[in-house]
Amino acid sequence: MSEGHDPRDHALAEVVVDLGAIDHNVRTLARVAAPAGVMAIVKADGYNHGMVDVARTALDAGAVALGVATLGEALALRDAGVTAPVTAWMWLPEPDQEDIAAACTAGVTLGVPSVRHLRSAVAASRAAVAAGSSPLTVGLMADTGLSRSGIEAARWDEAVSLATTAVREGVLTVSGVLSHLASADDPDSPVTDLQARRFVDAVQACRAAGLDVPVNHIANTPATLSRPDLRHEMVRPGVSVYGVYAVDPTVIPVGESGPVRLREAMTVRARVVTTRVVPAGEGVSYGHLWRAERDTRTAVVAMGYADGLPRSMSGRFGVTVNGVWFPQVGRVCMDQIVIDLGAADEEGPGASVRPGDWAVIFGAGGRSVEEIATAADTIAYEVLTLPRGRVRRRVLPVAPTAAEDSFAGMFDAASGTVEVSSADSMRALGRELGSRLRAGDVVVLTGALGAGKTTVTQGIAAGLGVKGRVQSPTFTIIREHRRGAEGRPGMLHMDAYRLLGDAAHDGGTGGTPPRSAVLDALESLDIDADLEDRVLVAEWGRGVVESLAPTRWIDIEIDRAGGDGPDSDSDGDYEDESPRQFHWRWSQG
Repeated sequence: MSEGHDPRDHALAEVVVDLGAIDHNVRTLARVAAPAGVMAIVKADGYNHGMVDVARTALDAGAVALGVATLGEALALRDAGVTAPVTAWMWLPEPDQEDIAAACTAGVTLGVPSVRHLRSAVAASRAAVAAGSSPLTVGLMADTGLSRSGIEAARWDEAVSLATTAVREGVLTVSGVLSHLASADDPDSPVTDLQARRFVDAVQACRAAGLDVPVNHIANTPATLSRPDLRHEMVRPGVSVYGVYAVDPTVIPVGESGPVRLREAMTVRARVVTTRVVPAGEGVSYGHLWRAERDTRTAVVAMGYADGLPRSMSGRFGVTVNGVWFPQVGRVCMDQIVIDLGAADEEGPGASVRPGDWAVIFGAGGRSVEEIATAADTIAYEVLTLPRGRVRRRVLPVAPTAAEDSFAGMFDAASGTVEVSSADSMRALGRELGSRLRAGDVVVLTGALGAGKTTVTQGIAAGLGVKGRVQSPTFTIIREHRRGAEGRPGMLHMDAYRLLGDAAHDGGTGGTPPRSAVLDALESLDIDADLEDRVLVAEWGRGVVESLAPTRWIDIEIDRAGGDGPDSDSDGDYEDESPRQFHWRWSQG
C-alpha cells in the first residue's frame, strides 16, 4: 500500500451516521429526564458513531455533560475543543500510573473505583495544587451490586472520611456519587430496587459526614427511560443516545408529551458487486452450507467478518436492497456475503438488483439493529461497535430548520431530511412536493397522530391545484379531489389503516397485503384505483400502497418531537408548534 493511501477511500461498505437522529434522541432524553441533567455517554468512539461529532451534537441538543471510559478519551475531547464537563472512570492498572496532573489541567472528572484509587488521586491532586493547578474533581463510585468496580459498602465510610478531609484541605473536589446498574433492562429484576436503596444510602452517608455531593447519577438508558425514581440530579444514557431503547418500550411511562420515540442513528450498508444464477443443486460459499433447490438468482455483497459481520451469523440474517429484504445464504466470508434473490425464472424484485446497488445490513431503509443483534445472539450495543477496518464512516449533519423559500428544488434529491418548525412551513413543504408530483405518483405518509400528515397533504393539494377541502381521512377513509388545472393530476387522499384494518399492518397473514387486497378494498367504496390521471396520498400507507405505483413513490416519515397526541380538529393535524423532522426517500415502482 502506498504511503498515505487509505483503503476506505475505495470503500465498498460504509457506516452512515445521522447526527440529526442523535440530536433528536438527546432532546428526547433531556425532556424525559428533566429536571435531571443528561450526561451523554460517548465512549468507544461514540459507540462507533464518532466521539467528537456525537459529543458536539449531544451538547447542542441539551446534554450538560459527557461520559467516557478512559482519561485518554476525555483528553481527546479536550484536544478537539470540547469544554463541557467530562467524566472518565476507567484507570490504568496501577493508580499511580494515571496522569492526574493532566486531568487537573484539563478539568476532567475521574470516577474513583476504590479506596486505593482515592488515596492515589488525593496525593496526585495535592501535588498538582502545590504546582499551581486546580484540584482534581472526582466522583465517588459506589459498588451497589454490579460487583465489577466501585467502593464496596464495607469501606464506604472510610472513603467518605478521606474525601471529606481532602476537600476541607482544598486539594480535592467531589462532584457526587455514581454507580452502575446490573439489571435495569429487566423490569422484573429485584436487583435494581436493591441497588437503588444502596445508592441512596451511599449519598446520605456523604451528606451526614458533611461532604457536599451535588450531582449524583446511577441511571443508565433503561433506568432513564423506565425508572423516574432513579434519575436523581443527572442521568447517564448511553445506547439510547444512538437510538436503541435497551428496555421493552411498553414499560416506559407515557408522559404528558406522549410516548418516547428514539431514532436509530447508524446505517450499515455495502455494495452489491456481482449477480449470477446458481443452478439447482449447486452449493454456495465455503463448506456448501446452502445449496440451491432451484435455479436461483444470487448476489454478492461486499462486506464480511473482517468488516464486522460475525461469521456466526451465517444463514441467520438478511439485507435490504431497494426496499426489499433478501436472506443471506452460505458462510459469511472475510470480505463478502451471498444473498438469495429468488428463483431465476421469476420476475420478482430480485430480478432488478444490479451491481452497485446498496444492500442495507441495518438502519435506514432496512431492518433494525436489534434484529441483527438477535440474529447474532448478542445485544445492539455490540452490533453498533462491530463495523471496522475498510468500512468508511459517512456523517450526515443535523438538518437545519428550513425557511419556506429554501424548499425550492428540495425534492429533486433522492432522499433527505429537513426540520420543519410550524404548520405553515409544513404546508409550504407540501406545496413544493405537490408542484413536483405527476400522475401515477404515490405518496406514503407515516407519522404519529398529530405529527402533521394531513397538514402536509393540504400543501400537496395546493401544489397540485386540486379542488376541495383537505381534511383528515380518519372518518371519510378516502376522498377524491378532482384536478383543478388542465394538465395537472387529481388526488386521492386515503387512510390506509382504516381502509384495510389489521391488513394494513400485517396483511392479515403476517405479510404485506397483496395489491389485489388494496384494489378490492377501494372497489368496495366505488373508488377507481387507476392512477393514470391522479396522485395517491396514503396516510399510514407504508407497506400497503406502494404496489399501486406504476412508476415511482415517495416514502415520507414525519417525526413529531413532542410525541403522540390526538388530532385536534379535522382541518389539520399539526397541533403544536414543536419542530418536526421530515424525512423522504424516492423509490421506483
